[in-house]
Amino acid sequence: MTPEELRQWKEKAAPFGSMSNYIRSAVAEFSNVSIKEKWDLMLRLNDYYKEWTPHIGHLGANFNQTVKQVNELAKVGLLKEAQVKSLTTITQNVKGVLAMLRKELQAVTIKSAKF
Repeated sequence: MTPEELRQWKEKAAPFGSMSNYIRSAVAEFSNVSIKEKWDLMLRLNDYYKEWTPHIGHLGANFNQTVKQVNELAKVGLLKEAQVKSLTTITQNVKGVLAMLRKELQAVTIKSAKF
């Protein structure tokens, strides 16, 4: 251990009364299966967010561009009313699915953060 690491450990151990108590507490907490599972879940969620956030943003931008183009085509009469209604329904369904996914991810994230 470097002198700086030792200082940090002693600082963290202070509320526990001794380094031994601090280590015992850490081992007991880490040995708790529930805490390990929650920690693993948090790590997996972090990996998920890092991997998928850019992809979801890209999909959202593409979706937004598509909706704008549909609106422009409808304004100049290049889409029939039935097509516009169909695309509007699809758009609303996609928005609903995205809202549901966001809500579920928030729920899982909140649940995983509660120790």
